[in-house]
Amino acid sequence: MARFLLTLLAACFVLLGSNRHVLHAESIVSDMSDRVIRINSNFTGSQIVVFGMIERDANTVSRGAPYDLVIVVRGWDQNLVSRRKERVVGVWVNTKKRAYANAPNFYVMATNRKLEDIAHPALLSKLQIGSDYLLLPPTGIDSSQFSTYDPFREAALRLKRQKGLYRDDLSSITFLNDSMFRSTVDIPANVEVGRYDVTVYLFRGGALLHSQTQPLNVAKSGFEQVTYNLAQKQSFIYGLLCVLLAVFTGWFAGVVFRKN
Repeated sequence: MARFLLTLLAACFVLLGSNRHVLHAESIVSDMSDRVIRINSNFTGSQIVVFGMIERDANTVSRGAPYDLVIVVRGWDQNLVSRRKERVVGVWVNTKKRAYANAPNFYVMATNRKLEDIAHPALLSKLQIGSDYLLLPPTGIDSSQFSTYDPFREAALRLKRQKGLYRDDLSSITFLNDSMFRSTVDIPANVEVGRYDVTVYLFRGGALLHSQTQPLNVAKSGFEQVTYNLAQKQSFIYGLLCVLLAVFTGWFAGVVFRKN
């Protein structure tokens, strides 16, 4: 009986300690100005505003270090191929290539200050925060030979940045007061249709306190949406309509430009 009471008492202490930890932890409450970005024929890009506040329990232990925030808009993973061109007999041709797995098709990060001042590089790599810290394992080769510098990886990241698909916006998050924040994230015109994850990370003193992820959908609208859905879901009908349209266009042009 005594052993049972001791076990029950120990379990109560564990539960109380766990609840206390949950209640006292800081957390993020965030939202976006738009959850759906619609693409039409004259789409030239868009913006979303990510805003929110840091919630603290009344008994939260005061920390000396300031809060840090990171916002990441990330797409789905795909293979990324980097090629090297060399001049062969006066002609530039692709001679070597490297393929990398788990590369997001789109990656934009916003912070309130430099990443090096927010967290240790090991934690940034674990969370894949920042395009330089993305885990892009090469396929088919031993990655140890590029332990310090991989020219193919750097070239692939550079091309993504030039297209506006990878971007690190440092110091682009504004604190409105001690707990409220906002940031404007640019979405380029060449963004792909699909679902993206918008994650807000809360740091303090180099430690991750909390994170929150919300979906962002990019979808076509109007006539573009009809043709896109038809091409993706009813490819046979889409191809047949294209053939009929081409035949009609040729016939109509022949009638209009007939000499007699």
